[in-house]
Amino acid sequence: MALFFDCDILHNRYGGLPMNSSRTAIVLRLLGVGWYVAICISAGAIGGFWLDSWLESSPVFTLVGTLLGVALAIIGMYRMLMAVLASSADRTDEESR
Repeated sequence: MALFFDCDILHNRYGGLPMNSSRTAIVLRLLGVGWYVAICISAGAIGGFWLDSWLESSPVFTLVGTLLGVALAIIGMYRMLMAVLASSADRTDEESR
């Protein structure tokens, strides 16, 4: 019994298309979007917490930092996903020609 399976074999067995470079690129770009969102929210919360501890204030800056991080994450995620969808549509158009 093999411990490692070829991804294409498993993917084809369960009805999917084989992995190719364009699909791998899309997956990697989507992973980058996820990391971007996580970093934006985390940085906002940590920065706000640091400001709260430095100024000895209530958790106002933690909430503000988190909300700013979420807003920045949403805007950036939207822009990145639109770029992924546009490049995916361009590749689909090129393949159909």
